[in-house]
Amino acid sequence: MVRLCLVGVMLFGVLAAACSSQTLESRPRLQPTAAVAPAKPGEASARALQRLTVATSSPSLSWLPAQLAWKLGYFQEEGLDPEFVQVGGTSVVPALLSGETAFTTVLSAAAANAAQGGTTQIVQFHSVRLQHVLVVRPDITTPQQLAGKRIAVQSLGTLTAHEARKIAEYYNLSDVAILAVGGDLERMAAIESGAADASVAAIPANLVAERRGLHSLLRISTILEIPQAGFATSDTHLRDQQGMVASTLRAAARALPLVTAQRDLVVDTIREWMDLPPEDAVRAYEMVADTFTPNGLPTDAQMAAYLELLRATAGAPDNVTAAQVADFTIARRIAQELGLPSQ
Repeated sequence: MVRLCLVGVMLFGVLAAACSSQTLESRPRLQPTAAVAPAKPGEASARALQRLTVATSSPSLSWLPAQLAWKLGYFQEEGLDPEFVQVGGTSVVPALLSGETAFTTVLSAAAANAAQGGTTQIVQFHSVRLQHVLVVRPDITTPQQLAGKRIAVQSLGTLTAHEARKIAEYYNLSDVAILAVGGDLERMAAIESGAADASVAAIPANLVAERRGLHSLLRISTILEIPQAGFATSDTHLRDQQGMVASTLRAAARALPLVTAQRDLVVDTIREWMDLPPEDAVRAYEMVADTFTPNGLPTDAQMAAYLELLRATAGAPDNVTAAQVADFTIARRIAQELGLPSQ
């Protein structure tokens, strides 16, 4: 049995520098790799770059391929001038519908809107497995020891609570309490204070927890294949700006093979982007490298798991279908054009 509880936990230490939200700033461009053929030389420079605004959450490894594409100049080679801006979750859909932003990496908001009849669509996935881990007290060494224990999550009805319930179901854990505590730092403090025994944490926040004496017990991607991030847009943009949509998805898709083919480049990008020590950047890479789609598309099982998540956390109706929340027509064509492998 899983018990849901709402608790308040005082934060005893602040590590804002490690987990704070920040706006992306310009950085020196790296040289494009030859992993995927670039656009024809001079093609982008022969015409004015088209402005592309993408709404994001705080920096997250879940949309690393888009960051790589930006750093390597793939968007520019596709004729786009990209700008990634932080937008709060409740503002994502209005920004898309008004045209203030063309795309978002915050798929949960766009998918929830689509599932309830709204005019937004997921058009490409980047990460198709969750980049979260279960952080625990150091004396807990197996998932089975969580029976009768307390798992701290962001809030009830969110992804982290869904993950905690799925962990309890997967390991058949009895009498697990799910505590609504707040952000990564608050959940970490809850374990340290004895108010909780475990927490769902995003990578690389779990590495901060480890330095404070906690333990990363389980990569949740090993038991749950739920897509996490990619690109979503409005139905209007998808209909009226197909050229821009194709260029945007192609830029990100060109970066997908780099995750495994260019390890050192990707590790260095993670280190710089997430402001991590070199050893933490390596560990973060090792924990997320297998969470990305090779072609921008989910498997049928991953899409089914995503729809289940929407029903559990976003009020999606029981009969919601993949066609209501996603249109991969252009992403599928791009994957074929680039010769990207299937899952």
